[in-house]
This record gives sequence, C-alpha cells and structure tokens, in this order.
Amino acid sequence: MPKLIGDRISTEDHEKSTTVVITPKRVLWKEVLLISWVVAFTFTGFYFIYLLFFGGIDELETGVNFDQSVRDQQLIYLTILIAFWGYFEYLTVKAVLWNLFGKELIMIDTEALSVKKSILGYGKANRYFFDNIKKFRYEKPDSTSLNTFLDNAYWSSGSEVFKLEYLGKNKSFGKKVEEKEANLLLRFLNDRIKKWRKKA
Repeated sequence: MPKLIGDRISTEDHEKSTTVVITPKRVLWKEVLLISWVVAFTFTGFYFIYLLFFGGIDELETGVNFDQSVRDQQLIYLTILIAFWGYFEYLTVKAVLWNLFGKELIMIDTEALSVKKSILGYGKANRYFFDNIKKFRYEKPDSTSLNTFLDNAYWSSGSEVFKLEYLGKNKSFGKKVEEKEANLLLRFLNDRIKKWRKKA
C-alpha cells in the first residue's frame, strides 16, 4: 500500500523493487491563469507568424508608403521577435503540460536507481547502476538567487534538488521538492538502496 511523504510524494515497496512517484503541486487558480496566458501568448505568436510569412505585413502597409529599407527592418524585427516567442512558447507549454499531466517516477531494484520524467506516460527512463553512482545528495536551492526564483515560478517546470554524479556526469531529479520533504525522501531512498543492494 502506498505511503505518503508530504502531499505529493508517494512511495510503495513491491516484491522486487520500491517505487516513488513525485507529482507537481496543483494550484487551481494558478493553473487557470497560466493556461489563459499561454493561450493569449500563442495567439499573439501565430499573428506574428502570419505577418511575416503569409502577407499580413503587406496588409498593414496598405495606404502607407514604406520604402524597401523600412520594410526590410520590419521583417528583421519580426524574425527576431518570433525566435524569442518560439523559445518562451516551448517553455510555457511544457510547463503547462508538466503541471497538468507530469510526474517523476523513481524505481529502486537490486541493480539500479531508475528515474523517468513522464508527461502523459511519455518520457525516457534513465537507469543509474549503484556501482557507478557517487555523491548522491540533496542540494538546497539558493533562496536569494534570481535563477532559483525564476526556476520555481509556477510557469516553469522547476529546478531539481536531488543530485548525483554518474560516470563523471551530474544528473538530477526531484522538481520543486521542498526541503522538509526532500530530506525525508533522501533518507528513504538511501535506506531502500541499501536494502535492495543487500538482496542482489
């Protein structure tokens, strides 16, 4: 039977493994605002694309005598604007999908710790074998950092607080897990890793 750590982390021991599920924190009014903003932002971006690629800019110029250099500048501005829009559109749509349908799935068995960041069931599971894991720890985000503030804003998927070194590369998981929950979960994960390694 699943056991809870906080209000969005569930753990369960099975016959041959232990699983942990971390879900995003749901706040209805923030979800409504975020979705409304993304819809408006998406509409605006498509309008810019219409202006640039489908002749919309020519319709705006009706009755106005723009010379070619001014028109070229307008096209450059629109191109740069659409590039920025595309980047932020990707981030915000990803955040909406994550907040509505995302979850982190962690599994510990006799060989490895597996982590899957899943949206609607889609996502790649990464398997980290125990013998190659070093420095598995909780890293408290710097509360005074602007990057931390932006990463943990509701329109962002969030920063990850669990860090491990695997084959010389830094890996992370645990989006927006708060300190108290993180410490409890870290203790739980370390305990289950020891338990399953003994059964290998």
